[in-house]
Amino acid sequence: MPIVRTILMEAARRIASNPELRARAVNVAQQEVLPRAKTAARKAGEETLRQRELLRADINAARERAGEQASNAEVAGRLLRRVAKRVRDGE
Repeated sequence: MPIVRTILMEAARRIASNPELRARAVNVAQQEVLPRAKTAARKAGEETLRQRELLRADINAARERAGEQASNAEVAGRLLRRVAKRVRDGE
């Protein structure tokens, strides 16, 4: 394994010292990698907000269904069952 690591490190050094390859890497990063990363981050943020709203609705529904006399543990149990059902159903 040390031989492979040595070969890879030497290749990385040679690539890093080549100005043409460095410029090409910067170009690829700016034109391909960065836009894809921004798109993925935006989609992940949208999905996170959607899941937060679903969880908030589940919490409110569990509180309403449990009633005012219910303990926090009972509300948490109802919430856990609702979320587990949603996960099982694939929503």
